[in-house]
Amino acid sequence: MTIRKSKTALALVALSLFIFIYFVSVIAKGKDLFFDGSIQKTIMDLFPEGTHSFFEFISAFGDKIGIGAIAIIVLVWLWIRKKDYLGMAAFVLSVGLGNEFNKIVKDAIARPRPHFHDIADADSMSFPSGHAMVGFVLYMFIAYLISRKLKGSTQKWLVTAAAFLFILLIGVSRVVLGAHFPSDVIGGYALGLIWLYLWIALYEVLQVKLTKRVKIRT
Repeated sequence: MTIRKSKTALALVALSLFIFIYFVSVIAKGKDLFFDGSIQKTIMDLFPEGTHSFFEFISAFGDKIGIGAIAIIVLVWLWIRKKDYLGMAAFVLSVGLGNEFNKIVKDAIARPRPHFHDIADADSMSFPSGHAMVGFVLYMFIAYLISRKLKGSTQKWLVTAAAFLFILLIGVSRVVLGAHFPSDVIGGYALGLIWLYLWIALYEVLQVKLTKRVKIRT
């Protein structure tokens, strides 16, 4: 089963699109999402200042340097071990263009950061979270590339779950550090899932065509 033909994937894309549109409609009116305040308080109560150094470390895996370093490792793996040049192109474009698309959406929506944030990398607008969106694309694409080579469904689910839990930690770190509202993070996940689906679908379509051409030539 390919991702582009998966009913579950399509359902998640539809749900993500609905969530994102709803969030934008509320934020565009200058209002706050009804759950932002309560979730923000709960998370900050659960993770006091003593945990901030840990979450700063986790958050670094979603910033430019962290994403760049991980991306380079994956590209080397795809190049040397897998010889998957199409995968390299899809991976780089999904992450790189995803980051630029996130900036465009942020500027268009222009939601200010939480007034209590005090971190160096919070120099752009707030919605949707770039760490959440680009991190989702990066780490879930990696999980996809790894899991598609695995035979057992249990192994595939474990890889996917591990990637998702790590992305969840990155999102929580942005709320703990006061860089984003919870809805910024959820919106980033939603847009990231849609963006990722489009690139994986394109990758799968092109891979099928490429495989057919190779078979014809041989």
